[in-house]
Amino acid sequence: INNAMAPRALLLACCLAFAAARKPAQCKMHEDYPPTAKTLPSGENKTVEWFVLDLDAPAQERWTGLVKPRTEGIQNLVDVVVDVLKDILGAKKVESMLTILDFTVGSNMKAWPNDYAEEVAGIARATGIHKSELFLLQMAYEVWGLCTSMVVQDADGEIWHGRNLDFGLFPAFNFTDMNWRLTDALRPLVANVDVRRAGKTLYYSTTYAGFTGVITGMRPHAFSVSVDSRFDNKFDIGLVKWILGDHTHHELTFTVRQALESPAISNYSDAFRFLNDSVLIGPSYIILGGKARGEGAVISKESATIDVMDLGSALRNGSFYVLETNYDHWKEAPFFDDRRNPAKACLDQLGPGNVKGFEGVFNVLNGKPNLNKLTTYTTLMSVKTGQYEAYRQYCEGLCSFW
Repeated sequence: INNAMAPRALLLACCLAFAAARKPAQCKMHEDYPPTAKTLPSGENKTVEWFVLDLDAPAQERWTGLVKPRTEGIQNLVDVVVDVLKDILGAKKVESMLTILDFTVGSNMKAWPNDYAEEVAGIARATGIHKSELFLLQMAYEVWGLCTSMVVQDADGEIWHGRNLDFGLFPAFNFTDMNWRLTDALRPLVANVDVRRAGKTLYYSTTYAGFTGVITGMRPHAFSVSVDSRFDNKFDIGLVKWILGDHTHHELTFTVRQALESPAISNYSDAFRFLNDSVLIGPSYIILGGKARGEGAVISKESATIDVMDLGSALRNGSFYVLETNYDHWKEAPFFDDRRNPAKACLDQLGPGNVKGFEGVFNVLNGKPNLNKLTTYTTLMSVKTGQYEAYRQYCEGLCSFW
């Protein structure tokens, strides 16, 4: 498909999505746990590899072992992001923005908590990639991401937390192989991180090499967390203000990382209070899981919290899960992107008696359209047992674009 035909192809995709949305939601669960494939069609390993991050090491050296061998892939990711921004905003405007960032990136990075700015400086040194470009990667989730997260309580009262991370940057679509350019660039960079302090595991995280915040993580025997993007009519205003120097609000993924690393937070209740009270740069959903019955919640935020959907209330109302995609749960999912109702149909079909731990959660997330062209990985977490698994994803056959 050439560039002239691209808008028509996307319009056709939207029309097909609209037609599909007129039908009641159907469960398309794909049972494949544990995954049988060792590699993806794109060539990456299905099972995500592990890397140890030592918080006792100097900040500028912590990520070197992960990022240095992946320098080419990280640079490719940066190039895709910059190219897409040029397509959207124009090359001259983006070049001007990058020039301004060169002068302001230092002061903006100093506003990050703990020693995270030093970590990014170390990544820049290890890879040769400019700090301003790495800064864009750290802030990317404030702008665009699509996901599915769920916290499920089975018939025995055990809590299971699963998430799909769908990430692409519209309009970065490759019509030659019908895949998202950013998703293809991200998939090889997926890594599990075993974050240690004093030689012991503090928490686990699934991330992308070059990215230092936390989108998905679990502190064993304390809490699990995933974040989903939320969109409103002013989702970018807070980010622009922050970049221009107003640092009164906090960056989402660094705030989540703080929760996982703070000695003052040792359980689900502590994590809920901290994240619920945090005022962030922009809108988001924070999904929390615990180890005791009823410990699960979706915190909906503009900057401050505007709604909490908790597992305890869901249980009292006859459900056994909380589920979030990228839209307010008190509103209907949009016709062009309804991943919520197919996932609910699958969970309702399973029931609490057939969750079977990671198996049921993975099989739901592995079903279309929750598995789609944007999906980069699925992570499964059990706070009580400390189990943590992540698998790269690649949607084959007839798949929704998002």
